[in-house]
Amino acid sequence: MLDVCNGRFSVLEIILEDRLYKTVDTATGSLAAVKRWESGDSSFENELSALTSLRHPSVPQFICSFEEGGFRYIAEEWLDGVCPGPEIPAEQLTGLAVSSAEFLLFLNTDIDGKGSRIHGDIKPSNLIIKDGRICFIDFESSIITGTEAPDSSASGAAPQIGKQRTARIASEYFTAPEVFYGKACAQSDIYSLGMVFIWLLGGFGSNGADPKRIPDDCALKPILMKCISYEAKDRYPDAAALLTELKALTAPSLPRAGGTPQSHQAVRFSLYVDCNVCFAWELAETAAVFFGMKTCILAVTGRTQRKLDYYAVRDKYYGEESVEEETQPYLFDYRSLYQRDAEAWHAKGLLHKREDCMNLYFSGRRLQDELEPENELCISDLVAWGRSYFDCVIFITDRYDDKPAVRNLTASCDYTIATPLANVDDIEACKNYYEWFGGDVLYAAWEYNEKCSLPEESILLMVGEEKYLGAVSHDEARMLKRNFTGKIRPIFGSDGSGSEAQYINIINRLFGAASNRKERSCVSI
Repeated sequence: MLDVCNGRFSVLEIILEDRLYKTVDTATGSLAAVKRWESGDSSFENELSALTSLRHPSVPQFICSFEEGGFRYIAEEWLDGVCPGPEIPAEQLTGLAVSSAEFLLFLNTDIDGKGSRIHGDIKPSNLIIKDGRICFIDFESSIITGTEAPDSSASGAAPQIGKQRTARIASEYFTAPEVFYGKACAQSDIYSLGMVFIWLLGGFGSNGADPKRIPDDCALKPILMKCISYEAKDRYPDAAALLTELKALTAPSLPRAGGTPQSHQAVRFSLYVDCNVCFAWELAETAAVFFGMKTCILAVTGRTQRKLDYYAVRDKYYGEESVEEETQPYLFDYRSLYQRDAEAWHAKGLLHKREDCMNLYFSGRRLQDELEPENELCISDLVAWGRSYFDCVIFITDRYDDKPAVRNLTASCDYTIATPLANVDDIEACKNYYEWFGGDVLYAAWEYNEKCSLPEESILLMVGEEKYLGAVSHDEARMLKRNFTGKIRPIFGSDGSGSEAQYINIINRLFGAASNRKERSCVSI
């Protein structure tokens, strides 16, 4: 075979005889992988369904599909990387495990009520390391959950794949036991991923997995052992729980007073973020997951709450009204609110917790019924209450909210956070706006792009070195998640862009500012 698809894809190398080809797409000049199936092979439909519905940095981009000479083909992005192997340094494996778990969380998201997807054949040869993250290929065994399967209707049972769909899977060392009985579920991928990393750590012998070969002081070992439990119910309940455990391994150690690393009593701060709920949510997630801080993000108006719901609540999309249980308000008297603790607020529906991160709280729609944002005393009491129950409390507003609310939050919070883009006009506008409220402004660049943003050296000259916190880089994956309008839970976290390290750097600098300065500062990011 010299060319396929009427000469569009010119073959450079045969990777698997009659199955996989490395080609050049003559329409674009880019490298492409072209895979071939016999006509009628159902695994073609699985692969096609996955590639055309999944848009993620860990999945090759779909180019086209076609039929030629009685065969069916799929052309997709060629991933120029290497398959993972035991030669990978152990210190790199935790980061790779985090990116893999984040992809499983994305994969398991229920899109538009059609069911979540399972890869079904995770093994080293179906993984490629590219740009510091693990990419997943070969979705021939994947399927969307919710199809009929034995015992899948049982109460509390995980979504399963029909037995006829799993016959292709033969990677016995990496495949969960239930898959061979036609009862695969999302936890089957967790099992396979755990086996892959046990193999990478040298935990395989001549007869398969032998975790005893892994040193007991390996931080990943207890997590991986739970992943490969024989019974699915004994593994992590979902990828979110696995991700939380993995991220805890990468949390930086923080300088804390009195030598108490688990205590955040020494340094707490209240933050006000204006007009950027995405930034506020990612900052809150970083504080809760990486720093172990008890964190709360509060929307003080209904308009801002709808935006917060988009980031915080499963199966929400912006503009959809929240539906919550009927509860009695606190007499619409804000003074009575602050006589209750955070758990009482949670019981009343004024606060919610993220199930995958119990350190992270966020406001419910009932909170705005209790607040008077234009009342200075109400806001100052709210901020004081937040400081007393949380290590980090973040207040958010929308650009169309009344100026009294902005003024009251600026006056009451330890730091006011705005988010200009890295250009002269945006930075000057933020300086003028927030200095009008009398706040001292600290800056960081939002959606920073080294190719076109104002150089950070110039930003330092504009705002002063002591007032610059750093940059949060532009990220295509973030843009996709921010602008997706369907019913899908947005997934934020490590995606190869380095955003987590940038947020960690910002929080570290906030710790430094809170520790070294007694006066209130105003932060603009």
